[in-house]
Amino acid sequence: MKNVGARIKLLRKQLGKSQDELAKILGVTKQAVSNMENSKSTPGPQVLYKMHTELDINLNYVITGFGEMYSSSKGTDTLKKTIMKEVEAYLTTKGIQ
Repeated sequence: MKNVGARIKLLRKQLGKSQDELAKILGVTKQAVSNMENSKSTPGPQVLYKMHTELDINLNYVITGFGEMYSSSKGTDTLKKTIMKEVEAYLTTKGIQ
């Protein structure tokens, strides 16, 4: 992933959050999230801290692109749940239960 903004967008989508939802968690506006995702601004220390504490995101990944996306299995479990919801929704659209 090329830049911080792209990684933030990827993480948000993998967590199944809208820009509004992520903004509320981070204590910023939807526009601030959009600006971060589009590399018009970078997250400050307070936003990075909340990403780590509230979402269990590995800040090394956000900043450098290296390492695991999440700091612990908590983040991985959240990702698994999001993926399972997407699979279940897809199967439902195909009439499979």
